[in-house]
Amino acid sequence: MSLLEIEKPLKATAAGQYLGYSLQQLRLCHHLFRVPDGDTVSLEYVDDVGVHRADGTLLLEQSKSALTGNPAADRAEDLWKSFANWADLSVGGKIDPNTTDFRLYVTPVKMGALVGQLHAATEKDAVAVALAKIRKLIDPKRPDVGCAPQVARFLKAGDDTCNLIIKRFQLMTEADPVESVREFVRAGVPSEAQNDLTAAAVGMARDRIDKLIRDQQVPVLSATNFRRQFQTFARRSNLTNLLTSKAPEPTPGAIQDLVNVAPTFVRQLQAVNASSDMLVTAVSDYLRTTTDKVLWADEGTIVEDSLDDLDAQLVRRHIIVRDEVEDTHAAKDEPFRGRAVYRQCTNTTLPLDGQALPSHFVAGAYNCLADVRRLGWHPSYKTLFPEE
Repeated sequence: MSLLEIEKPLKATAAGQYLGYSLQQLRLCHHLFRVPDGDTVSLEYVDDVGVHRADGTLLLEQSKSALTGNPAADRAEDLWKSFANWADLSVGGKIDPNTTDFRLYVTPVKMGALVGQLHAATEKDAVAVALAKIRKLIDPKRPDVGCAPQVARFLKAGDDTCNLIIKRFQLMTEADPVESVREFVRAGVPSEAQNDLTAAAVGMARDRIDKLIRDQQVPVLSATNFRRQFQTFARRSNLTNLLTSKAPEPTPGAIQDLVNVAPTFVRQLQAVNASSDMLVTAVSDYLRTTTDKVLWADEGTIVEDSLDDLDAQLVRRHIIVRDEVEDTHAAKDEPFRGRAVYRQCTNTTLPLDGQALPSHFVAGAYNCLADVRRLGWHPSYKTLFPEE
């Protein structure tokens, strides 16, 4: 069994971008992408991460961050706590060490002489030599110091169990834990979209596991189902050409509060006898659009000047629509004509910086413009809502 090491340095930008995710969540997502159809993956169930194979065998993975210290060092307590936990699971009958692979995953790359020997020990004689070295880690005069208690807990399982765990143990180290997820979303995706899609994948895995835990269900995900769900998400999101909304759906209470306050854009709609459904949708669009503007600008997803260009296009579109409605519906009353202008304007489709906008954004942007009186719906909106 060869030792996998990725030698490239961990990029600070990648590390910073994924601080919101734990190492275990990254590894959960990695396995969901990597394992064959029919396998399932668990988080904090049997081990940090567990791969439950369709043939009944297991992979248990302990994930360790080595930003400080070395969890793969000969006397590292984290190392021997992992071995002790695996021994306890075996003795307790929760797993069968004959059909379980044991992995220590460490990032960034760290090594130790003994752990390297354990990783390579697949034959009987090599396993026996490694077990003898493990016994020497306990100082009979100081049996409670350092890693000794964890080593003793491992050895307490007996030679047969210890030998099986050593034989089926592997060490995996990587410089960049994010790359093992990113590699599965890279194909066919432009470089500028890869980080967003990678973050989305990890977030999906985390959210689905969290929901199972909240619902008091077994935290195990089907790899096949997860991949299908992610593929659907990727197609719908079209991260190469779609500005994805960051704004949550406003609550009915928040919408009603704003209606009660009656800002100018609400009063503009009331002036054309907008239905309650039209008003609720308009307020929701307004709240989501104003939030998206702030978040996109803060993230650098858009250039703020682009919003000014979009507003100018919307104002021009409003003039054209208003003139057309006045020509074609001159016999209708003013509220009817105002609603007609609103519907046609908010049904407009325009890109922003060449990227498609969420369905609520243009309507929300129009209501932003109505709120500052740059345009209006009632034919006499300038008289009804004079500039202050």
